[in-house]
Amino acid sequence: MRHVLGVDGGATKTHALVVAETGQAVGFGQGGASNHQVGGLKQAMAEVERAVRVALDDAGLSTEDVELGCFCLAGADLPEDYAMLQEAIEALRLVRAVIIRNDTMAALRAGLTRPWGVVVICGTGFNAAGRAPDGREIVFPGLGIISGDWGAGTELSLEVVRLVMRAWDGRGKPTLLTRLVLEALHAPSEEILLRRLYLEGTDPGALRGIVPLLFEAAEAGDDVARGLVVQMGTEVGLSANALIRRLGLQTDDVEVVMAGSVFKGRGPLLLDTVRLVIQAEAPRARIVLPEHEPVFGAALLALESAGVAVTPQIYEILGRTSPV
Repeated sequence: MRHVLGVDGGATKTHALVVAETGQAVGFGQGGASNHQVGGLKQAMAEVERAVRVALDDAGLSTEDVELGCFCLAGADLPEDYAMLQEAIEALRLVRAVIIRNDTMAALRAGLTRPWGVVVICGTGFNAAGRAPDGREIVFPGLGIISGDWGAGTELSLEVVRLVMRAWDGRGKPTLLTRLVLEALHAPSEEILLRRLYLEGTDPGALRGIVPLLFEAAEAGDDVARGLVVQMGTEVGLSANALIRRLGLQTDDVEVVMAGSVFKGRGPLLLDTVRLVIQAEAPRARIVLPEHEPVFGAALLALESAGVAVTPQIYEILGRTSPV
């Protein structure tokens, strides 16, 4: 029985899934953040190795038993990244053959009913990618502001703080976000929050934790929060449209996958805005919220790279046996 490995590595966690050629998931492992741009290459590789070895132990397999691994990694952006990551992953000797992909491709494949479409990721980071029916692929550089990106969870949390402070000093409209944010960050006033952020800093994870409050306030009808959610949805739609246009998919029933924690926010406003923007250019486009974690897509990519045709039966088996 042939086996392959799918790995999804990002800025917060790493998932590894061992899959038989029949589509059955036989081993799963999890590690911490593995984006080399955040914690450095050594730490990133340690987390990848930890996740994979747990998955192999879970499957009862050795590294020699796995024919191919598809490693879909955040931070695989420029050619230099791919070369560095290829060498580093191969040095770990976790599988017999290594393929490096950007993490957007795992999220894309996880949400599709076929091998082509578009994905926008809004989680800790922001990125987007697409694949045409003829195999052409486009992945945005995903390097933050220097590559034109906006809309990641970190950026949204800072924008929420900015809106709260502008409401406090009179430059902005009063907003429900003020009470929600002060309570969430255990600050008795805007001034104390400001001083704390300036003098002590705040754990990025804790700050990103206020992003769901944006959607809570928008759902409650807060104009300031609704404005930011619409701005976010417009940016997502513009990013998807750029890929749809460049891949020539404007007249197709293209699936557009919305991946990442930001899309789990309360209320329909974000997705309604995204749909409105996208369908203005691609009327047949369909918004998809993935049922599976991106590592599911990494496993599908590994199977396809090993020459296994992903039939509806294989897709169903993987969906039924995958733990994520």
